Amino acid sequence: MNDIIYFITNNAMEIISILIVFLILKFVFGKQLKTHHSNWNTLIDNFEYSSKEFYQRLAVELKSHGITKIRTEKVHLNEGGVMSSSRLYLRVTWRDYQYDICGAPFGKGFFISWWMLYKSSFGQILISNIPFIGGWLAKKLYPVTYYRSDTASMFMSYAQQSVLKVIDDITKDTGLRALSEADKKPLLNDIFKR
Repeated sequence: MNDIIYFITNNAMEIISILIVFLILKFVFGKQLKTHHSNWNTLIDNFEYSSKEFYQRLAVELKSHGITKIRTEKVHLNEGGVMSSSRLYLRVTWRDYQYDICGAPFGKGFFISWWMLYKSSFGQILISNIPFIGGWLAKKLYPVTYYRSDTASMFMSYAQQSVLKVIDDITKDTGLRALSEADKKPLLNDIFKR
C-alpha cells in the first residue's frame, strides 16, 4: 500500500497529464463513438396521443420479455445545436447498442421513429484514426464477427417488435387502421463499415 501511495505522490503531475490528455481525446472523439445502424418511422394520421404515455407503454413492453441488463430512460435530445430546443426520447440501452425512440404529436397525427446506434469503444475510434494504417489495424483488433452481427440484429428485431406491438395495441384500442407490412420495415445501414 505504501508503494502505491509513494508512486502516486511522486508521479502526480504525469498522472494528471495523462488524465487530461485522455479527457481531451474523449471530448474530441466523443461524437464519433456511435455509429448509425438502422432507423424507422411512421406517422399515424388523425391520431392524438401522449408521448409520455407511449414511452411508458413501450418501456413496459421492452422489459416484459426477460432480456437481462436492458435499460430504459427518458432523455432530452437537442433539435439542432447546443442552444436549440430539445425533444423527449425514450433511450433503450443493451450492451453496445442504443435505441432512441421518438413518439411525438405532429400536425393532426402522431409520429413515431427510432434510431439504432452501435457504440464503438474509445480504443477502436482512437486506433481507426491513426493515419494510413488505422482502418486496417482497427479491423484486425476489432473484427466484425457473426456474433456482433447477430447481436445487432437480435436487439434491433426485439426492439422493433416491441415498438410495433405498442402501436398495434394503441390502434386496436382506438379503432384505427393497423400498420401495413411495408410500413413496418426498418432501413438498415452497414454498421461495421469503416
